[in-house]
Amino acid sequence: MRTRADAAGVAPTWRSVCGAPPRVALASTAPALPTHPKSMRLSRRPFLTLPLLIGGPAACGSKSAPKQPAVAASIFPVYDLTRRVAGDRVETVLLLPPGRSEHGYDPTPAEMARVSGAKLTVEVGLGLDDWVGAMVRRAAGREVASLRLGPKASPRPITTEAVGEEAAEHGHDEHEKGERHGEHEKGERHGEHEKGERRGEHAHERGGLDPHVWLDPVRMRDATPAIVESLSTLDPEGAQGYRARGEALREALSALDAEIGARAKRWARRVIVTFHGSMGYYAERYGLKVAAVIEPFPGREPTAKYVKEVLAAIAASKPAALFSEPQLDRRPAQAIADEAKLPLFELDPVGGGPNVDSYEKLLRHDTDMLERALGA
Repeated sequence: MRTRADAAGVAPTWRSVCGAPPRVALASTAPALPTHPKSMRLSRRPFLTLPLLIGGPAACGSKSAPKQPAVAASIFPVYDLTRRVAGDRVETVLLLPPGRSEHGYDPTPAEMARVSGAKLTVEVGLGLDDWVGAMVRRAAGREVASLRLGPKASPRPITTEAVGEEAAEHGHDEHEKGERHGEHEKGERHGEHEKGERRGEHAHERGGLDPHVWLDPVRMRDATPAIVESLSTLDPEGAQGYRARGEALREALSALDAEIGARAKRWARRVIVTFHGSMGYYAERYGLKVAAVIEPFPGREPTAKYVKEVLAAIAASKPAALFSEPQLDRRPAQAIADEAKLPLFELDPVGGGPNVDSYEKLLRHDTDMLERALGA
């Protein structure tokens, strides 16, 4: 997987663990992991310290807090919504470190250690994060219940525009012939990453279901009861609190949808070109048209033929701008933007960083970028 940045773990100090419930320590550190642009792996330093974090403050000599059920969420938007429903009753762990792409993620041993106590996983599904099940089973040594939000969020088929005609028909053939573009990847390619890439590619083939449901707040609002139900099954005594927090979250997502919808109505232009097919649900909800995508299969550089098709689509549709993504190398997008003489902005489909550390901040960030590009 060609990524722009890979997270590097920082070992927690004794002070950060002692006196704090394990849920708080994990939830507060997960989105804030720093990144190193040349690393393809997390630092191995957390491997010895993270089990202490999961174990809580008992190692400090103080009385151990009651152990809470552990929930592992695959990507940041799913994590943020889950932890808000869970509240203080459930330890919620983020699996995908900020700065990493969700497609074909390959966890390190340190990341595996963090989820050994998981009793439930919350995933997108639809082929996007298939790595979750294997990761948690290996870490826990047993089967773990799972909730996949994608199938519960009225998923839609991927269209030709979201994948690209040429890529859908020929992309796999050319990949199997051995085309590799090492300079596009910041780091070395590993065999296990190729397996993950191919799993991610299946989630982007034309005719399949688009897995990027989380970028539509209405769909996430409608999927929230599934989070409430799964947490209530895991922890029946907390069901009343889960229902109350779930309803508050639904109201917040309805307000976010209304806010973005009002802003989108003022945009002067409507056509964009995105880095990959992540923005289909957002575009459908708020009246945008995605004329083309730059990388139909995230992390694999587009072929010369496909680039020509993208340029032809740009010439025909006259989009306002192109967009890259922070998790992936922006050079293909920059090359096409330069050729088409169009501005290049950045949309973040996953979030979790310092300025996009809540679901609402993530969607507002992307709305801000679109507003700059499309004009109000």
